[in-house]
Amino acid sequence: MVRGIALSEPKKTKLFHKLILLTGSMGTIFILLFWLVVVISEDQLELISLHHWLESEAAMFEQDYKAYGHRNSVPNHYEFDIYFSDSYRPNWLKSYTTPGFYEHHLGPEDKHFLVRPDPSGEGLFYVVFKDDADDYLDEYESKLHLFTLSLGILIIVLTLVFGLYQVRQIALPLQKVMGKIRLMPPDQPDFMVEADYQELAAIEQALADSKKRIANFFRREQEFSRFAAHEIRTPLMVLQGSAEILTQLQLENSLANKASQRITQACADISLLTDTFLLLGKEQMDSHHYSQLPLDALLVQQLQTTRKLFVASTLDSEVQTTPAVVIAPQSFVIVLLNNLLKNAFSYAKTQVQINLTEQELTIRNDIREDSAGSGYGYGLVIIERICDRLQWQYQIEEAANEFMVRIRFSA
Repeated sequence: MVRGIALSEPKKTKLFHKLILLTGSMGTIFILLFWLVVVISEDQLELISLHHWLESEAAMFEQDYKAYGHRNSVPNHYEFDIYFSDSYRPNWLKSYTTPGFYEHHLGPEDKHFLVRPDPSGEGLFYVVFKDDADDYLDEYESKLHLFTLSLGILIIVLTLVFGLYQVRQIALPLQKVMGKIRLMPPDQPDFMVEADYQELAAIEQALADSKKRIANFFRREQEFSRFAAHEIRTPLMVLQGSAEILTQLQLENSLANKASQRITQACADISLLTDTFLLLGKEQMDSHHYSQLPLDALLVQQLQTTRKLFVASTLDSEVQTTPAVVIAPQSFVIVLLNNLLKNAFSYAKTQVQINLTEQELTIRNDIREDSAGSGYGYGLVIIERICDRLQWQYQIEEAANEFMVRIRFSA
């Protein structure tokens, strides 16, 4: 397990802006599709109308030819020109030799015309709109464009208005819920569930319940710290005073002297642990709790104390230290070293290796068979909490026959 510093999260987009963008984009796409349908429909209707007129004039010419046998009955000469393949026809018409409807771009003008077999049975004839005769729909097109543009603008405005209304219906209640989140700390006033929607009301109710639980937790923590500071330290001072009196009496019984020393040491340990746990329970630690500590000297001191507890042990200990200074509460460092050393000596089989540099502390030991699966001590929870508060990187490595813990100090 490696503990590190979490990276800051990237800035997130506001839901209000996202909804506005999605609604506006959707409305714009619908308007473009509507406009495309109108343009395509307009072009198709124009072609149908032109083709129908050309077809009607050509059919009338063919019927008159069958009835009278001559070409005198030509289409409306105010609207159309008629050409025959066996007489004069413009050069641009000569390339069209297959019956059908066509459109030819002649300069700035589009010429619509019809090619049909000549009713005489020889050649083709061409019914061609005159210069502006096929523009009779232009006024209709202009009106249609104006109507479509007006309708499109109206739809866009209505879409934006509806989108803004919809966004407000969604975003404003969410913003109110966000405001409730800012009231979650225990020092902020309580809030009521005011959401109109069932889903948001459930979220607000969960926030209100969580606020109460957090407030109760902080209250219990403050009461425990206050009780521990007074109710535990008071009898502890009595025990320390009594132990000092027993030491001064110079009892003749060696067992009594040994018991007196153990009581004194236990009182010191309890006092150290109490200070450490109370400090760990604080949300913020003031600067006066920190001091520059010579970690190498503290390590040697605690190692000597630990060896006294394992006098009968045959463990070999290899220690390599270099001068190292850390900035931390002294109780934190002493408790940390005590846990590391005591547990290393408790679970080691033959040897304990300790290596201290300016940047990190490494303690490794081999493992006894009877300690397999027991976790190998090291006061992992306490060590983890202390490293977390000091922002030190904490890593353990476990192998089949070896256990190692590495702590890297922050700058």
